[in-house]
Amino acid sequence: MRTRIAVAGAGIYGATAAIRLAEQGHDVHLFDPLGVMRAASAINQYRVHAGYHYPRSPETIRETLEARAEFIHAFEPAIVQTSRHYYAIPKEDSRTPPDLYEKIMAEHGLSLRACRPDWMNFDFIGRCYEVEENIYDPDVLRDLVETRIRMLQITYAAQEFTQEMRLDYDFLVWATYGLGPSRNVFKIAKFQVAEKMLVQLPEPLHHIALVVVDGPFTAFDPYGSSEQSLFGSAKNTNHWTTSDPNEPIPEHYANLLNHPQFEPAAFTRFEAMRDDCCKTVPSAADAIYLGSRFTLRVVEDNPEHDRRTLYMKEGATGEFHIFSGKVVSAVKAARQVSEAIASRV
Repeated sequence: MRTRIAVAGAGIYGATAAIRLAEQGHDVHLFDPLGVMRAASAINQYRVHAGYHYPRSPETIRETLEARAEFIHAFEPAIVQTSRHYYAIPKEDSRTPPDLYEKIMAEHGLSLRACRPDWMNFDFIGRCYEVEENIYDPDVLRDLVETRIRMLQITYAAQEFTQEMRLDYDFLVWATYGLGPSRNVFKIAKFQVAEKMLVQLPEPLHHIALVVVDGPFTAFDPYGSSEQSLFGSAKNTNHWTTSDPNEPIPEHYANLLNHPQFEPAAFTRFEAMRDDCCKTVPSAADAIYLGSRFTLRVVEDNPEHDRRTLYMKEGATGEFHIFSGKVVSAVKAARQVSEAIASRV
């Protein structure tokens, strides 16, 4: 039966759900005032997680292992093949020391290759591992998604979905990253203004992804297939955080959210990130700041286990809310939504 379905939010979750539903023959309309993959999906780190990042959350490891093959298969042209991935554990201040990290990875069948890159400071780092992981190129992924939306004749509207439109649709999918009408649905969520900064690292660090495990450390990832990188930091990325879904974003941040380009920011935390990164990678002292983009980052408020799993809830009849902090689960979420709708048709 051909049903009429609205999908609110055209990030990777909403767009993937729209594509899956259209492939099944539904009449799908996609709504987002910013465009397709123009907010968090285009600004946050671009990791296709394999489980290495979350040693304190077995649920997150299991879900990423389950979900990543689906994601890579669905979006293979956007998967970067030139990056190398390292996880390093400091001698002090990591919540997951090396022996425990190795034990957890072994329990989940995740391989670690111990290594000692010559660009790493082993006075600060205790152990380092090269792993099999990936990133995606956000521009290639967006082009791929937009092409599929056009080919499947999904109707796209550059506007917010409003409740006045609801009667026009049999089903409604809220894929708004825990925002909008989903803002009070997921009580576990916390909201953060995140600065993602584009930097130029020295040539030996091009196409290198580094995560410094499990504490207030700065690391970096390649920016897609380019020779630039993105700094990320558990300590310095987030400029503002709240667990109150009704607390307004400070005005000076609200005006900066989701700009289309990286631009120099007056209150960037680049210097703090660079200085912190130098503890692990001394040559990061030569990093050049190229610009920042700010977005609203919504994650599960679970500091003890650092869990980042997929949630789907049915709100009003025929309305589904999906939320996750990991891009890798987008195809799994689309499958779950399509199965839920199929069971009601």
